[in-house]
Amino acid sequence: MYRAVFISDVHIGSSSNISEFLEFLENLETKKLFLVGDIIDIVNSTPNSELERFFYILSNKNWELYYLLGNHEKENPKFYRLKHYFSHIKLYEHFIYQGIKYKVYIEHGDSFHQKDPFNKALKWGLYKFKKVLFKNKSKKEQLKRKKGIYYKIKPLIRNVLYKSYVKYIISLAKRHRCDVAVCGHLHYLEKKELQGISYINCGDWLRAKSYVVENSVGEFELKRY
Repeated sequence: MYRAVFISDVHIGSSSNISEFLEFLENLETKKLFLVGDIIDIVNSTPNSELERFFYILSNKNWELYYLLGNHEKENPKFYRLKHYFSHIKLYEHFIYQGIKYKVYIEHGDSFHQKDPFNKALKWGLYKFKKVLFKNKSKKEQLKRKKGIYYKIKPLIRNVLYKSYVKYIISLAKRHRCDVAVCGHLHYLEKKELQGISYINCGDWLRAKSYVVENSVGEFELKRY
């Protein structure tokens, strides 16, 4: 049995491929479960059978359950129409967890977009650049050349944003005097040491089918289903 399991970016409600995730949950043995945001992504007002099954599993397990909100929960009013399902579940923006060995800062990570001014400026710049570049109708050869320019620049900017995101999450862990930072949002499973902090991203269940565990001796491991 794990001491704790951390999962993010499942997107139940908009993804049609979560049967394996629900199977994983049904067989999961852990003391604590942290749902690290973007678990639910409602597109229809009526809950589907997978969503119903998800809440049924949560209500019938003896886990200590912590639900951290992601942008797909916070920004979607349909999520709050499900509040009757959450009578036994506490919702958090972020959480500080004291493990066996490490103090852990946990949040989804979308606060980066509101609180990091460099990220805002860079995303706005990329948006404006794309708008200006494709403003006028172009001939086929001109359009091809413009797309070439845009798709060369886009990954460079994404790399800068990624580094800025990691730096931001590390800064939050430091601010709360934590040893480990666990997040999601990027859909990129990763663990690395930076500035004395262990940065861990849970990945997702759209492609990676990944999760993070705190094992019986208090170490953190990346896992795939």
